Amino acid sequence: MGVLSEALVLACMVLAVVLILRPGADAAHAEAEPVRVEASADRLEGVGRVIDGDTLDVGAVRVRLHGIDAFERNQTCDGPQGPWACGAAATRALKSRAEGRGLVCRVIDTDRYGRKVSRCEQAGVDIARALVVEGMALAYRRYSQDYVDEELAARQDAAGAWIGSFDRPEQWRRR
Repeated sequence: MGVLSEALVLACMVLAVVLILRPGADAAHAEAEPVRVEASADRLEGVGRVIDGDTLDVGAVRVRLHGIDAFERNQTCDGPQGPWACGAAATRALKSRAEGRGLVCRVIDTDRYGRKVSRCEQAGVDIARALVVEGMALAYRRYSQDYVDEELAARQDAAGAWIGSFDRPEQWRRR
């Protein structure tokens, strides 16, 4: 009888712990909130998921970063030690700034693929500008002059891909 009583007490304790630790409605809502995107005609807020060096999802909305052209995922650049995977490096650079982080984006346009062309910030930092400064993306002059000065400075500093030579991403895609 003593073993049965102890087992019953233990089962009640386990049940109590499970009920206490089980997320309730408030916890489920709190966990789901960062994934939800707040969207208006010209603004997106949500958690970033990186696709490549200049494309990401903000919640369920596909976003193309305004004013830059990052090296393509499989693109290589030439450096002092030979070819290196600058496209993969560009994707990693964007991930370090946006993956799983809260972003605020100002929608500027919609491109032909339905992506929201946007200027996005993480903690007040323009992530496109940061990628250009790091030499992981170029100013996309065809669409904007916004980051030309940053590109010139990155080139002068031999930042990122500017340490060697490369095809501009637009040229690389044409091949």
